[in-house]
Amino acid sequence: MSGRDPILEVEGLRKTFGGIVAVDGATFDIERGSITGLIGPNGAGKTTTFNLISGFYQPDSGTVRYDGRDLQEIMRPHRDETVIWSGASGITLGALGGIVGLGPLGLSALPALGTTAAGAVAGVGGYLAQQRATQRRPEHTNSRPYMLARDGLVRTFQLTRELGEMTALENLMLAPQGQAGENLANTWFRRDAVHEEEAAVRERAEEMLELLEIDHVSDEPAGNLSGGQRKLLELGRVLMLEPRLILLDEPVAGVNPSLTRKLMERIERLRDEGYTFCIVEHDMEVIMELSDTIIVMNEGKKLVEGLPEEIRNDEAVIDAYLGVG
Repeated sequence: MSGRDPILEVEGLRKTFGGIVAVDGATFDIERGSITGLIGPNGAGKTTTFNLISGFYQPDSGTVRYDGRDLQEIMRPHRDETVIWSGASGITLGALGGIVGLGPLGLSALPALGTTAAGAVAGVGGYLAQQRATQRRPEHTNSRPYMLARDGLVRTFQLTRELGEMTALENLMLAPQGQAGENLANTWFRRDAVHEEEAAVRERAEEMLELLEIDHVSDEPAGNLSGGQRKLLELGRVLMLEPRLILLDEPVAGVNPSLTRKLMERIERLRDEGYTFCIVEHDMEVIMELSDTIIVMNEGKKLVEGLPEEIRNDEAVIDAYLGVG
């Protein structure tokens, strides 16, 4: 269809577990700047599809493209990573080789240099050989979901995964990746830069807590929060990553009506600001009210797609939920 601008394209996706076909040729798009509901009866393949889209599973066949790029390509180790790790392996084994060559009695440096060089070559060669062997294994996957998160595709889980001993504020401050303070050398030699960035991250986290209206639990251990507050905290942690596509897995499960309404309002506001959402949810009232488009899955396939009012009265959808046919 002309004028469409999908941020996610799923084509012919298939995943089996032993003899069970969980996803069977699922094909659909998610429009940029929209809220898409993904629904279906139990066993329809929704959760497996979510796990495939978010990189936790590798498909048996089919492709998922995020912003025009294949998911497997995004998660594949980059050339600079290979260079860094092969170099680190070489330096480590080279240093060990030098120690062995010199020995405890301070022997001649010439054999030590030779042993160091041999160690370095062995380190690089061993690392690259391991990489090649891994890539050849049929069961090998490039499943590195954190690479997708760095690229702006993030997800939540039905069961929240907060760090319970840390405060709500600390949970949010931990989320942004690549912070200067994560580098040990920076904490010694770039203290001012680390402190400045930490102050900026703290300010963002406080603003996020205020946006989600849970700033009153800022200093409370996350493990003490209610189920609804944890859902909001997890959404805030996702937003701290500055994503472009957010996958929400049962965002209102176990949440009281007041917090459900608050969560829905926040999602709609974020959609209006340009964020894209795909939501798996069993609460039909929520999904019908919240979604711009709804995709219905059944038996691992896309059954039908349309506007909420179209889906509500679709005979095929009614039959699938009632187990007819």
